[in-house]
Amino acid sequence: MRPRLDGRKVLIREFIQQFYLENDKLPSEKDIVIGTGIPSASVHRYLVQMNEDGELTFGGHRSARTEDLEHVSPKKVMPVLGYVACGPGEEEEEQFIEYIHMPECMVGTGDFFALIAKGESMVDAGVHPGDYVIVRRQQTAENGNVVVALLEGKNNLKVFIYDDNQVILRSCNEEKTEDYPDIIVGEDEELRIQGLAVGVYHKFGKII
Repeated sequence: MRPRLDGRKVLIREFIQQFYLENDKLPSEKDIVIGTGIPSASVHRYLVQMNEDGELTFGGHRSARTEDLEHVSPKKVMPVLGYVACGPGEEEEEQFIEYIHMPECMVGTGDFFALIAKGESMVDAGVHPGDYVIVRRQQTAENGNVVVALLEGKNNLKVFIYDDNQVILRSCNEEKTEDYPDIIVGEDEELRIQGLAVGVYHKFGKII
């Protein structure tokens, strides 16, 4: 028994939305055919009809977009480039691990990368070991910004403080302030801001 036309429309709409959310791009007609099992000629006919009826917009090969997708925030694709110390600085060692996607509404605009946190010096800022720290590339910082700082070839995640013509890199762990003292940048030391931390992805474990 052939599915009713309305049922096929629902199937096409749901597939377009799910495909976009999973792949961050609109499906082609071929994708819809494979994903729904509806014959190619029928898929094209339904898309044209649904466009005429205002149920979606369709203008060609990869442009079938449902109304709901107009409200979906664009995604930022960013590489995870290794680890960042949250404690004593460590030698910078960039290593590609994977790509991740984050909604633009959460991170803003710009050029981004991510690093995996090591250590506990930033727990009061919400950064725990194993968290993904989302970083926007930039070379400047203001007081209070959390930055990825490269000091004498060693990278670290710290709060940037500029006070009395002196740069201080500060931790955020009140319980262990003795373990993570301020890093006062000397005049002869080379400091480079690699980026500004704009967000953290934290995985929850067991609470109790």
